Amino acid sequence: MKSTLIKNINYILITSLLLSSPLFAKNNNKQTAEEPKSHNFIAFDDAVYNTSPDKRIGAKILVDTNRVGPSIAAMTHLTYLPGAHVTSHRHVYVTEIIYVLEGNLTVRIGTETKILGKDSTAFVPPKTFHELMNDSADVVKFLQYYSPSGAEEEYRNWENPKTAEAKAQAEEIEKQIEQKNKGPEEIQGPAPLTVPGSPTSVKLGDVKMESEDESSKKKELLLNLKPTSEKKE
Repeated sequence: MKSTLIKNINYILITSLLLSSPLFAKNNNKQTAEEPKSHNFIAFDDAVYNTSPDKRIGAKILVDTNRVGPSIAAMTHLTYLPGAHVTSHRHVYVTEIIYVLEGNLTVRIGTETKILGKDSTAFVPPKTFHELMNDSADVVKFLQYYSPSGAEEEYRNWENPKTAEAKAQAEEIEKQIEQKNKGPEEIQGPAPLTVPGSPTSVKLGDVKMESEDESSKKKELLLNLKPTSEKKE
């Protein structure tokens, strides 16, 4: 119990040091809990960048209640790598608007499917099934507007690459410290010497007993081979 507590404390300290180090502080897009300077003007680099579980979609929530305060609207900047796909779904009370900035995004709304190029817009009414996909070889970037807000919360639960990298390094350092404190698991001595001519094929404890017939035959053979002491005249 005590060792587990010490291990958790070490992990927290290492992670904190890595996140605060110049390596992660530089060009970190200010991805901290620091409040924005203005609720009315949002810089693109101030938004936290999170990635989907399959690493094909990147999301930056630019406008939501956490950043601008009470609001019924939210806007997210999305990046779709080739092969990115959001399966068919719908929002019961939410209207969705898509504005493509770069690339070609395939959008299906109801039974209608279109490929949206740069500066194209799609409108998705509430309760309407829709599907998004990048089936091209290029990166697609677009803005996604929700009204009312709430659907964008899914992106907030995705992984932050900077945090994930710091966590991986912290785990590696913790592993090295644990291995150093633990020391070698086993001390191995030199291999035993093999005596020339030793019966290596015989297993320890493998003793074969002779039967009475075999023993009597050997005795008879030895008697026949014993030289006689009689002299011939």
